[in-house]
Amino acid sequence: MAGFFADPNRRFQWAAHAFYAVMAILAVVFYQERLEADAAYYFFHVVDSENFRIEHQRYILGASQILPWLGVKIGLSLKALMILQSLNPVFWFYGLFLFTTRVLRDQTGGIALILVHVLGVLHMHFCPMYEIWYGLALLVVVRSQLWMNRFQKPWEFALLLVLMITVLFSHPLLFIPLLFVLLLDLFEKWLLHWKQIIAIVAVFVLWYVLKKLMLTEYESGKMSMLDTTWNKAYENLLHPSYYWKLTKFFFNWYTVPVVMMLLTLGFYILRRARVKAILLMAFFFGHILLVNFTHENDPTLTLYFERMYMPLIPIAVLPFLYDLFTQVALRNWVGGILIVLIVSWRLVRMVDVGQDYKAKTANRARVIDLAQKQGGSKFVLNSADFNSCFRYAEWSFPMETMLFSSLNGPEKTVNVLLPEDLDTENNRAKVNTTNFLLRRWDLRRNEAINKNYFKIASGEYQVLPAVCR
Repeated sequence: MAGFFADPNRRFQWAAHAFYAVMAILAVVFYQERLEADAAYYFFHVVDSENFRIEHQRYILGASQILPWLGVKIGLSLKALMILQSLNPVFWFYGLFLFTTRVLRDQTGGIALILVHVLGVLHMHFCPMYEIWYGLALLVVVRSQLWMNRFQKPWEFALLLVLMITVLFSHPLLFIPLLFVLLLDLFEKWLLHWKQIIAIVAVFVLWYVLKKLMLTEYESGKMSMLDTTWNKAYENLLHPSYYWKLTKFFFNWYTVPVVMMLLTLGFYILRRARVKAILLMAFFFGHILLVNFTHENDPTLTLYFERMYMPLIPIAVLPFLYDLFTQVALRNWVGGILIVLIVSWRLVRMVDVGQDYKAKTANRARVIDLAQKQGGSKFVLNSADFNSCFRYAEWSFPMETMLFSSLNGPEKTVNVLLPEDLDTENNRAKVNTTNFLLRRWDLRRNEAINKNYFKIASGEYQVLPAVCR
């Protein structure tokens, strides 16, 4: 025991293993709560098609589906597949942690991965498939390789290029923190080999050209938000009161990243590292302005804005850890206790938010139970419920009800629509006894589904009695 406390590396390794064990336990405890919105959508398609579901060339989505895909290939139960889906991000981050700390031998990168796992993630913890989150984990590995100069050998250099192109294709916003990391490395070394310059430029050009050629309608719609002829969100930036609103928002929901950024900025100023200070401010505040130029900031934190602000996490965390933290407090008890307190606080916040998601799960279970007692497979949520305890329900609700009703067997499958699902795209005229709405934009024939897990009986849609008290 004395040797354990005397060896900081051993303390770090055991603390990290304990963290990932806790994350795995939480993943199992909240496995039902972690299947809604996009998580339910992609999981359903993996189970139904028994294959990966990749969209918008974001091939890192495959990484978020590995465990459930393996499970469905060997014929595991739907419950087992749901648990594997919930565990998938834990294994992803843990695998990258082991690679960073044991292959690259970068303890700081390991701490960064732990912080990226918990910071800026509350609602996303309960929808844990987003490409931007998986991509940010790879960005930490890119920073680690650059910091440790692990790109001299051919395989290391090839890995670095693959990681960078994967980060870029993970989400359009990730070019911002990737560019920040590359510039940070440049201003630390003030030297890049010509091969590095050519390779980096080639990666960005390749990404830009391919993305432009294969741009989907969804991504075109997102990019059109930069068009000020119709999107007037930027006008909020002309009012001083809006900046006070943003300040309160970030100190409330992004307390730790903001404090890290301010401490690092002060550290740079004291050390007269003016270029780094300017770089940090430009990318951190520049990203906030970009998001608010195209969106009106919600005063409460939503799943959507968590994704939009995710690039801020590495921009704040990486300079803090690699510059200030490594030089001031990395290898003493104060630094270790600080990291433990930050992570513990975030875990408590996740469990707290999880209670709200458990309440949603309980309401959904009541609807499913009522529908199964009614007989048949196709139902519509009562409008009174939709306006009260189901006002949070997402477009994925029909898929969610199919997934969780089928836990009792394929013959128990029910498909419950929201009232607005039938009011979209003239769906009332389209549905009949031989088809059903997988979601409001996807009409399927009853039999066009994986019969190993689901079964939709022929019949009309029925409106359910109200279940909300």
